[in-house]
Parts: sequence; structure tokens; C-alpha cells
Amino acid sequence: MDIKHMELPLVFFTVMSQWGVGAVLALTIYQLKASQKYLLSGSALRRAVLLIWLIEVVGSTMSMGHLGVPLEAYRSVLGLGHSWLSREAVTFVLLNGIVTLWALSCWLQPTVNTRNTILGWLSGVGGLAAILVTAQVYYQMVAHPLWHTPATQIAFLGSAIVLGFSLVALFVISQGKPLPSTIKVGVLIGVALVLIAQVIRLQLPASQGGSYFLWWQVVMSMLLPCIMVMKAYKERPSVVLIVLIMLAMFSGELAGRALFYGAVMIQAPWF
Repeated sequence: MDIKHMELPLVFFTVMSQWGVGAVLALTIYQLKASQKYLLSGSALRRAVLLIWLIEVVGSTMSMGHLGVPLEAYRSVLGLGHSWLSREAVTFVLLNGIVTLWALSCWLQPTVNTRNTILGWLSGVGGLAAILVTAQVYYQMVAHPLWHTPATQIAFLGSAIVLGFSLVALFVISQGKPLPSTIKVGVLIGVALVLIAQVIRLQLPASQGGSYFLWWQVVMSMLLPCIMVMKAYKERPSVVLIVLIMLAMFSGELAGRALFYGAVMIQAPWF
């Protein structure tokens, strides 16, 4: 598969923005479920929030790389009444605003409080809705069976959950704190969604089931997260190891998303 068919700006946009949404949701759940003893300290929470905010905002801006004339991106809202692309653009502008408010709130008052919790839930649940809007951009294309399938929605949600919950899990581990069962279950739910999506896609023609991208995704964003949550950490892993594990998982979803775009775009002309 030629790299030009992978639509790399869209690969990074969709995976990173979904990753950020899942991480906001996971961090909100962790702060609610962790006992007082295991809550993140103020400085640790600020670092986590800043990282998540950067992932979400940088990921969203990557979509600009797909536009022929980025300075005319504002025109994307003109088709709001009939275009899912326009709805996606507006949805992510609103989402980034809410995520930014959440990040500022947590930064100014890095504790468990009603305002942070409400903004966290709005960002997380609203973000999942935004992800479904993005999925609809592709699902509506009936002429392309690899996109016009429930696997599209499932895969996009799976990326958000597996990457977001894995990031929070690794961050908690890096602080020397035990993982609550809710975060472990979240990671496993994400893995299950990613797996289900690929199983559905593999039943369709031209799914490229033998691609190295698929097997890279299986190892890095399905097997590796499972190993991470099942491992008993007797010693705190090094920061370098934690970063490498997260990047490996991220690369797995990038590979899966590149296959998602490439398997269809290689069929050009595709309208």
C-alpha cells in the first residue's frame, strides 16, 4: 500500500483526537473511583491534564493538513444542514472548547470537585458523541463497504477507550499507585472493541487481512494493553519504559487507521 493512500493527516487527526477524548474520560473516572490515599497529587494531576489537552488539541489541528487551502477552513461550517463534514468541524470546535475549560479548571484547582467532575464528564461523554459524528462521515458512504459498516463506529470508539484508558493506567503506574479495577476494565473494553471492529472488517472483500499493518495493530494495541493491565508491578517502571509502551500502543492504532483509509483510498477513483 502506497503511503499516499494512507491519508496521514486524517490518520493522526482521528487517532489523536479520539485518544484525548478517551483519556479525559478515564482520568475523570479514576479521580472519582480512587480512594483518597491514591488520588493523584496536585502537580501530577496538572501534568496529566496538560498532556491530555495537548494530545486532543494537537490531534484536532492535524485535520488542517488534509485541507487544500487550510486558511479557508472556516468555510467548512457552511454545509452544517446537510454535510457530516461540516457537523464534524463544528462539533470538534465545541469539544476543544469544553476540553480547554476542563483543563483550566483542573489546573487552577487540581482536586476532586464538582466543577472538574462535571467538565470532565461533559468532555468525555461529549467527546464520544463527537467521535460518532466523525464515524458518520465515513459510514454514510454506501459505495464503500469497508467504511459503510458498524465496524467504523466500533473501531473509532475502541481507539478512544483503549488509548485513553491505557494512558491513564500508565500515568497512574508511573506515580507508584495501584490500578483500580475500573481502569483495567476500561482498557480491556477498548481492546475488545478494536478486536470486534477488525473481525467485522475481515469478513468484507478487500479488507487486506494479511497486511503487516493489521498484525502490528494486533500486537501493539490489543495484546500489549492486556499484558500491561494484567502485570503485577512490584517496582515502579522507568519513565522511558512507560513512554515507549504508550508510543507502541499509539503506533498500533495508527497502523490500524492507516489500513482503514488505505484499503479504500487505494481503490481510487473512489467517488
